[in-house]
Amino acid sequence: MLKIKSMSSFQFKQFVIQHDRSSMKVGTDAVLLGAWAEVEGKSRILDIGSGSGILSLMMAQRTSAQIVGVDMDFPSVEEAILNAENSVWGQRIQFQHTSIQQFCVEANRSSFDLIISNPPFFVNSLKSPLDRRNHSRHTDTLSFEELVRSVLYCLTENGSFAVILPYISYEQMENQCRQSQLFCYRKLWIRPKEGKKINRVLLQFKQRKNTPFIEDKELVIRNTNNNYTNDYKILTKDFYLHLAANH
Repeated sequence: MLKIKSMSSFQFKQFVIQHDRSSMKVGTDAVLLGAWAEVEGKSRILDIGSGSGILSLMMAQRTSAQIVGVDMDFPSVEEAILNAENSVWGQRIQFQHTSIQQFCVEANRSSFDLIISNPPFFVNSLKSPLDRRNHSRHTDTLSFEELVRSVLYCLTENGSFAVILPYISYEQMENQCRQSQLFCYRKLWIRPKEGKKINRVLLQFKQRKNTPFIEDKELVIRNTNNNYTNDYKILTKDFYLHLAANH
């Protein structure tokens, strides 16, 4: 097992994420998606825009699946590989330095029964002076249309696609999916704090139009005292250290 020397790391219960070289740092969005996505029965998982590898490692903890992560940022891919190798699931995870568009070759057609993504989602918004961060956060290099087209190419007939988006963007993604015959069957609205507006939406899609809508819930991350709510603790308890829900 490789040893990583880094000044920037995030300790989870069963793995450590080094993220000082990755274009995107560990954040609440990835933790929410990784903890919420429906994973039962999934044997091959694709992580689009894998960054430091946090979602891939969360999927490895929750499943026995083979997992592939793809990212355009080479330092992020290098760091994700090290993070996987320093976990107990390294044999089940691989990362590739490529765009999802280039990943869509015949060998990967209809290969994954779960595709998960914390994608670039800002459109025409103020950008960071760091090009690497822009690629990770903005849709310039991966539009919603391209993302959905890639998902359809790589997803098995009975597979599902899980994603987290800002509230202002989710309808655009949902409409794009519907036009491509991907239908939402789970949805989770996220409020960052009691009394605040919803700022994130988690969505999961399947290709079957008659799939029943099974879940439409709301989760508040922090209460008015700025402490984590019990609902958030329950969702993320298998990952965060020193986080126990009150029952």
